[in-house]
Amino acid sequence: MYIEMIDLLRCPREHEETWLVAAFETMDGRFVIEGKLGCPVCNASYEIVDGVAQFGGTVSDAFAPNITPDQIMRTAALLNLTRPGSLVVLCGTDANAAEDVSELTNCRVIALNPTANIEDSERVATIVTSDRIPLASSSVDAIAIGDCDFLVGEAARVLRPTGRLTAGPSVSLPPGFTELARDDLNVVAELIGELVGIARR
Repeated sequence: MYIEMIDLLRCPREHEETWLVAAFETMDGRFVIEGKLGCPVCNASYEIVDGVAQFGGTVSDAFAPNITPDQIMRTAALLNLTRPGSLVVLCGTDANAAEDVSELTNCRVIALNPTANIEDSERVATIVTSDRIPLASSSVDAIAIGDCDFLVGEAARVLRPTGRLTAGPSVSLPPGFTELARDDLNVVAELIGELVGIARR
C-alpha cells in the first residue's frame, strides 16, 4: 500500500472518526508491505499484510480475470469519473478493474474486497473488510458496490453529496439517493446529501 493512501483510512468501528496510527515493519520504497494500524480512540489494531490493509474478511489470492475495454469504459462513465485525483471505491468483482480504471481516469482507487489479486500503485490500494468501509464519512467521490450489496448503507455514509453510486439492479437504494438510470446490469444513483430547510422570517 502506497504510504500516502494510508491517510485515507479510518477505524471501521462506530465512534468518532480519526486518523489511524501506523507502524511500518517492511517497506519497498514508499510502499508499505507489512505493518500495523492502530486506532487512538478504541485501541483496535489492524494489519497490513503483503500490502493489503486488513479490517476483517479474507484476502483473495486469485489472478485477476481479463477485463474488457468496454467494461472499464462503462465503469468510468457510470461513475462519472471526469476529474483526475478523485477518490473512487470499487467493491467485489468491480474492484478487479481497479488498475485499469485508475490508468484511464487518473483517479485514486480503493479496491475493496476484490475477488482477484490487485497490483498496488501510487493510485491503487487494496482493502479487505467484513462490514463497514474503513474510510471517512463524505470522503469518496464515487463508489461501485458490485456484488457487495451489504455495503449500500455504507456507500451512503462515505460518499460526498452529489457522489455517484453504481450497484446491481436488485439493490434497494437507501434514503438520500436519486436514481439516475437502471438496466439489466446496474442501477446508477446520486447522493443528494442532507436537505436544509429554509424558513421565512
